[in-house]
Amino acid sequence: MDLQQINVKVFATEESEINYTNFIKVFNRWMEEADSDDYLNYADYSHVEAGPGVLLILKQANYSIDNAYHQAGLLYNRKHEVDGDNGDKIRQALTETLSKCELLEASEELENAIQFNGSDILFMINNRHIAPNTDETAEAIQSDLEPVLKQMFDGDDFTIERTSNDARERFAVRISANSSKPLSELISNLGG
Repeated sequence: MDLQQINVKVFATEESEINYTNFIKVFNRWMEEADSDDYLNYADYSHVEAGPGVLLILKQANYSIDNAYHQAGLLYNRKHEVDGDNGDKIRQALTETLSKCELLEASEELENAIQFNGSDILFMINNRHIAPNTDETAEAIQSDLEPVLKQMFDGDDFTIERTSNDARERFAVRISANSSKPLSELISNLGG
């Protein structure tokens, strides 16, 4: 299985306060500071209940302050192919997402109102053709995902649980770790 279109959502802590206007300010700054033309625009869906919040649109990926199922977090959605084996692709997606979480936590515009929980992550494949939501897919992906998570959590226990067995849903697992490691350490453990 050649994993592509990996999505990763790192959940915000319960104490975090989501101010979509401030996220728009951050995304505007990121677009202004970008040294490439990869950043395209942002879209404000904050009026949609339990929706994508504010979406930053890039050529290769999207980021959003997602509030699906009333659980806020940063969602990374890789749109184009990534080279390497599945472990490399998973590592790249996790590193990219955790790094953006770290940038958001440090953003002056957000006024220290958001923190992300690196031990509470949603991992999805946004392509039902590549990864149908089946037991066979779960087994195949778990064999690629587990070694990367062992590396990232560096000895801390974690669980991987499918979010749904419904074939109409995207393949997704919830990763929960018994870890208090800061984002910077998780990124470092991944080689970032």
